[in-house]
Amino acid sequence: MRIKENKDILFLVRNGFFHIFSANVINKIIQFGISVVIVRVITKEAFGMWSYANNILHFFLLIEGLGVVPGLLQFASAAKDKEEKLSYLKYALLVGSLFNTILAIAIFLFTIFFELPIRGSTEILRYLSFLPLITILFNTLQVFLRSDLRNKQFSLVTVINTLAFFFGVLIGGYFFEIAGIIWGRYLSYFISCFIAAWFVKDYYESFLKAKLPSSSNRQEFLKFSIVSMLTNSISSILYLLDTFLIGIFIQSETVVASYKTATLIPFALNFIPASVMTFAYPYFAKNKDNKEVVKKYFLKMQRYLFLLNLVISVLLITFAPFIIKVVFGEEYLDSLMPFRILSLGYLIAATFRIPAGNVIASLRKVKVNFYNSIVSGSANVVLDIILIKRYGSNGAAIATVLIFIISSIISNIYLRKYLK
Repeated sequence: MRIKENKDILFLVRNGFFHIFSANVINKIIQFGISVVIVRVITKEAFGMWSYANNILHFFLLIEGLGVVPGLLQFASAAKDKEEKLSYLKYALLVGSLFNTILAIAIFLFTIFFELPIRGSTEILRYLSFLPLITILFNTLQVFLRSDLRNKQFSLVTVINTLAFFFGVLIGGYFFEIAGIIWGRYLSYFISCFIAAWFVKDYYESFLKAKLPSSSNRQEFLKFSIVSMLTNSISSILYLLDTFLIGIFIQSETVVASYKTATLIPFALNFIPASVMTFAYPYFAKNKDNKEVVKKYFLKMQRYLFLLNLVISVLLITFAPFIIKVVFGEEYLDSLMPFRILSLGYLIAATFRIPAGNVIASLRKVKVNFYNSIVSGSANVVLDIILIKRYGSNGAAIATVLIFIISSIISNIYLRKYLK
């Protein structure tokens, strides 16, 4: 057993797992620091406006690039050689850039013809509307590094992007408030894109010579990408719909701010299962036809995640008042109950929902995730409307946890049956 455990650890070290995990830890700490700084440098009302504008922006970004980013991860990871990887990279950049240009224009026009229920958030969204033009480049280059198993470089780019935004928030937010934060967001993407492009400079000549995938491969790539996009979109709505509906039904920037604060730590901690899957996904994809290997490592991964996440959830629930008071301030203590509810939800999502969904995608069973998302997404809409109207932000948190449970049951039952 010790020999096997040592081999597992050596494998993780040699292949960059700890670079990914440590980078994600640093990344999430910085992201959390960004949230804390924003809360401290602008008023609670302004934070509510900023949060709501970002919430609407992420609704648009659900269809970013027509799903080419997860498509590139899957197809480039499974590619036989460098030329095939670069052909998918070229196609992903082409499709993604064209689609996101249309998306940016659509967001800008939306802010001209529609007014958001939270005052001030429409103007903020207008300034953020051209972010898709740069995010698609950043996400595509980042996932290419990941698919090429350049885990050290992938990790470094991730940290640089977040660190640049942190200083943008710290300096820009302090001197120019929300306007400075917006410019900090743009600048962080420009810096990290430049560095990511520098890391793949050895591929420039081959990239220019690379041909686009064959017609049949393009169709297969787009089919996978679009289904993945729709699946991820419905899943991500779980994290967006509650804030959106709170804004519609309650129309209070302070309530939006308090609920958003309650979500920051529980949702940010999803970096733990996400870090594991960032490293493991290419290996599951490579072994998609070997059920025994997939089953063995999936169950081992889930067992360790449960033990870790259980300890984290108990600590969050127990020390919630202290955490909120110290980190965000006493004015945010009204977020205590949603915070505790979502901390329980973290245990469920991080142990069962996220790992199972990623493994199913790596097996190219994206339709399973899609149908799961339709079921859980539909239930999410109904539960959010009912529970937010009745219990406010507490109802939004309860609805989110219930959806975590539903989607976890579906994905884990399917995966265990498939791997028998």
